[in-house]
Amino acid sequence: MIRKLTAALAVAGAVLLGLAAPASAEVQVSPFCQNGAGYQTRVDIANVVATNGVAVGTVELCRQGSLYFAFALFDQPMTASQYAQVYLNRYDRGEPVGRVDCDSPGGNKHIKPGERRCWTPNLNGAASRYTFIASVLQYSSHTGDLLSGGVTDETR
Repeated sequence: MIRKLTAALAVAGAVLLGLAAPASAEVQVSPFCQNGAGYQTRVDIANVVATNGVAVGTVELCRQGSLYFAFALFDQPMTASQYAQVYLNRYDRGEPVGRVDCDSPGGNKHIKPGERRCWTPNLNGAASRYTFIASVLQYSSHTGDLLSGGVTDETR
């Protein structure tokens, strides 16, 4: 169980460093792929896994036309000592060319105590050479320890 979580967190770290390999995914409408304009199209989804190996939510790569954003939804609200941040990474032929999070202009701010979700602002994906990864990391605000994480595949 710890090995599985360690592997998942290593993947999350690799994603943040731009080392994940491209993959393809089916496009689906999702009732959770939400931003300020309503529900959008889900491109990919991954579980958010806690350090004990239990799934505690989802992170989604979403699309609205040619615009992409990341969305996370936790099963339970953050406690008084927890917060989470969602990231959207854009790649141009495998090279990182942009990253936003929920605190970037156009996002709805990181997930604070009492909240369950956040979304990033949109990044343009009109050029077919762009791929995207959505990820989320949850931390303890008291210790700074990583509590959970999740990452989608690199997808168009």
